[in-house]
Amino acid sequence: MRYIILLLSLCLLSSCQPQGEGLMGEVVSVADGDTMTIQTSDGRRIKVRLEGIDAPERGQDYGTKARNHLNDLCYGKRVMIDHKGEDQYGRVLGVVYLGDLNVNEEMVRVGLAWYYSYFVTDARLDSLEQEARRKKLNIWSMDNPIPPHQFRKSKR
Repeated sequence: MRYIILLLSLCLLSSCQPQGEGLMGEVVSVADGDTMTIQTSDGRRIKVRLEGIDAPERGQDYGTKARNHLNDLCYGKRVMIDHKGEDQYGRVLGVVYLGDLNVNEEMVRVGLAWYYSYFVTDARLDSLEQEARRKKLNIWSMDNPIPPHQFRKSKR
């Protein structure tokens, strides 16, 4: 019986853990609300793009607030990245964990990032965005917030 309980416990624990390749490091810079650089224990600096979210750009409404929030959450702290791949700019795409906190979800939950459904299907991020919209948090307090991908297009 103990063996079965142990096996069930291990299965439950493993389902809560990140499933991709894990990277660990200290956050040494935050570029904006969805991009940071970590430094690993062996001294490598790795630029990380938070997968599944899109935060306002610099110069866009709430861009500074999104960057500052991510910076306040993570700067100087040790994070774990569930590495999902790389984007076209060579940045690591991943889900960032600060202890038990899923930072990607946190940015959407507080209304400082869009769920980027074009690249990722994630019911949790979708639900968090809908709740932030309902509560009119940050970007959702505006009548017609412009998604970052449209903002970037307009600046080209």
